[in-house]
Formats: sequence, C-alpha cells, structure tokens
Amino acid sequence: MAATRSTFGDLLEPGFAEIYNDAYKETERVFSQVFRVKNSKKQDERTSGVTGFGLLVVKAENAPIDYEDPIQMYDNLYTHQTYAKGFKISKELYDDDQYNVMNGKPEQLGRAARRTEEVSASNVFNRAFNSSYTGGDSQELCSTVHGRADGGTAQSNASATGVTLTGDNYETARNAMRNQLDHKGMKIDVRPRVLVVPIERLTDAEVIFNSNLRSNTADNDMNPYKGDVKIVDWIYMDRNATHWFLLDSDQHKITWFWREKANFKQDTAFETDAALFKVRERFSNGWDGWEGFWGSQGDGASYSG
Repeated sequence: MAATRSTFGDLLEPGFAEIYNDAYKETERVFSQVFRVKNSKKQDERTSGVTGFGLLVVKAENAPIDYEDPIQMYDNLYTHQTYAKGFKISKELYDDDQYNVMNGKPEQLGRAARRTEEVSASNVFNRAFNSSYTGGDSQELCSTVHGRADGGTAQSNASATGVTLTGDNYETARNAMRNQLDHKGMKIDVRPRVLVVPIERLTDAEVIFNSNLRSNTADNDMNPYKGDVKIVDWIYMDRNATHWFLLDSDQHKITWFWREKANFKQDTAFETDAALFKVRERFSNGWDGWEGFWGSQGDGASYSG
C-alpha cells in the first residue's frame, strides 16, 4: 500500500517511540532509590495509621489477658496529578529536515518526563523544613516537635541547629535516629542506611564514608563510618546546598504512588496531516510519617520546628 500523507504519523511513530524510550530509560532515576514506590488504581490514595503496642505484661495464673486498644492516628491524602507534554511535526518540516533535528525531539521529551518526576520527588526533600508544607501531624517532614498519639514527649527528626555534614555530626544524628520513639513510647529501632545529599556535599560524604582512615584527624585511626550508608547525590535537591538527610530504607515512610507511568503516544491531525506526539503520566508523592527519617539544614541556623 502506498504511503499517503494521512499515514505520515504512523510511519514516524515506531522510530520516535524507540528514541523516546531510550532517552527516558537512560536518564538517571534517583527518586526510586529513596522513595517507597507503589502502584495505585484509584484517583487518590488515603493512608491512615494506628499505633502499635507497648510491652507485654506479666500474666498471673488464671488472670485475664491485658487487652490494649490501638490509637487511631492522622490520615494522609495523596492526590494524583496528571503531567503531559507533546510536540507536532508537519510532513513538510520532516521532509525538509536536512540536519536530522526532528529525531532529537522524542529524546528531549523522554528526558523532560524523567526530569518532571525527579523535580516533583526532590521537592519533598527541598521542602522538608518549610512550614508551608506539612504532613498529617501538621508538622514539616523534619521537625523537632512531632507529637505522639499517646500524649508523650514530642519526638524530633531534625537537628535543633543545622549541623554540617561531618563524621562526628553523622554519629550524633545516627544516635538520634536510633533513639526515635513510636507513638507508644517504644524504640522504633531504626538504623540509617541511606544518606541523601546535594551534589555540593558529595565530596564531603565520600570522604566521611569511603575513606579507610578517619577524616580530618592527624592519627591513623580506622574510619568507623566506612560503608555505613549508601550515598545518594541528587542534582534536583537544590534549594539549599548544605542540607543532608538520613533514611532507614526499611522503615522510612516517604512514598511515591504511580497511577499511570509515563506513556508515549502518537496521532495524526486530520486537517493538517501533522504528526502529533505526546507523553503523559499520573503520580503523587509525600510521606505517611516522619519515622525512619532525619534531616539537617546544615548551615548552623537555629531550627525550632
């Protein structure tokens, strides 16, 4: 069958889709290294927590079991947003494209989709100390005054002042994380396993956690922090070059929901024969709770929560 102008877009689509998919896959994905990634089949997701339990109690012979009621906690709402962009090419433009410029358009669209995801995800970290962005407990992600459901002492997952990234300060932060309490006053037993830093702090992180000997000392002490954490440097965590964060990859509650993964499609405009190409995706992200997470502004400034 002879190719006609009405099939122009169909002829382009296979090659353009391959270029798009290659660029989308090759662009680095960081958020999936630090978020809990889940799939959704609804227009939004609502998560609701309940407290755990305190310690078991001694039960005397023939005594009744001590029943403890869990406490209902706050809700968190994830509303999926749709993100989309496209481009169109006339047949004449494609025919006259002597320098193969048009083949670069799908690649640019693939990279744009990946960047959109990374920027959205990194904003959870960029806004971790911003009082305009709060969670279900009405506190920022990083706060010194996270309330407990049982009315006990408020919990902190942030330095009272923005301590810089050093070995000693990491040890202080690690100890603070290890001592985090749940809503019943029980140790959560978290352990930092991932360090997230802006690119400006990458060298500092590598010296602290990858050196054989302890950094910034005149002694030949072995480095006790070597290999403690996986280092993730994030170019989109760019609101402050001094921020740094620790996560327990098993217990943190930073969450990403996919409603529709990035999807590249093609169509043809009936009146103009232009080839139309678009990508769209739907997702949401945020946090269910602060536990298993710790952050510092890193600039020495006081932070009161």
